[in-house]
Amino acid sequence: MDLQINSKSHVPVHVQLGQQIKHLILAGNFEVGSRLPSIRAMAGFLRINRNTVARVFTELEREGFVESRRGSGVYVLAPPVDAVEMKRDVLDRVMDLAAAQGVPVEELAYALLARAGTEPPEKSNILFVECTREELDQFSDELEQQLPVVVERVLLEDLAQRVSAGEDLPWRLAVTTFFHVHEVQELMEPLGVETVALLAEANLESLRRLTELPAGTAVGVVGWGRTCMENLSRSLEGAGLDHLDFIQAYVDEDPEEAVRVLQNVRAVVCASITARRLRELGIPEDLEIIEEDRTLDIGGVEMLGRMLRQPQPSTA
Repeated sequence: MDLQINSKSHVPVHVQLGQQIKHLILAGNFEVGSRLPSIRAMAGFLRINRNTVARVFTELEREGFVESRRGSGVYVLAPPVDAVEMKRDVLDRVMDLAAAQGVPVEELAYALLARAGTEPPEKSNILFVECTREELDQFSDELEQQLPVVVERVLLEDLAQRVSAGEDLPWRLAVTTFFHVHEVQELMEPLGVETVALLAEANLESLRRLTELPAGTAVGVVGWGRTCMENLSRSLEGAGLDHLDFIQAYVDEDPEEAVRVLQNVRAVVCASITARRLRELGIPEDLEIIEEDRTLDIGGVEMLGRMLRQPQPSTA
């Protein structure tokens, strides 16, 4: 369950956020009676202005989706409209946006029909590089679901051997996350393959659960390796969770020490692969595990799509 803001979209940020929260409420991802993250936490997490979040919460309350309780927070109410009305609302907003940009509704409709009727583009071969098998497969699957691409999946530790095979490289682009872009670029640039870095974002469900923990709670931030640990920590930095006491641990370096560290925390934030490993190591049964699996930023995926749609330079 994710909230994602595309800062390059023509759709205003408050509209993007409001529509996504409504969808999550209607889909049951936000249960009736549950508390939304605070304005500060959500703004920090999404890297947007706090006033924008406050505006969205006010609009949602006026429309009957949430209720603000003084000194307590914002809570989800039973949805006031059904899915059909929600679709109508989305269409109204698209029509309003088209009108604001001076695009006649008929022209917009014809453009959408024409775009839908065009031949689908051929799939491009790209390379994706990541440090763990789980994230490598997850991010590659996301790209293949959203773009016309065929992804070859290579672990960072295997990349040097893969590109030294002496064969022609079939990839249009090499893609990785920002945490590994320099390592990948160093190997791919001499081979004439451009490297593209995408942002991997934390999910909202973990943020919501963390914001609900009492002030002063000790929380373990656990990574399978040092790189994973740093990635996860950076994903949480902007969320303003300074009411919690974060303690870092690395499973692969010293599993027994990691388990000892976790004896002194109330909750753990980690990826699914790490959560499975921790259970195998025998962590306390009452320890709350918040599984944090990142997803690719939608704006970055759209940028990659635009790059792939550009004509390929001639090699003649």
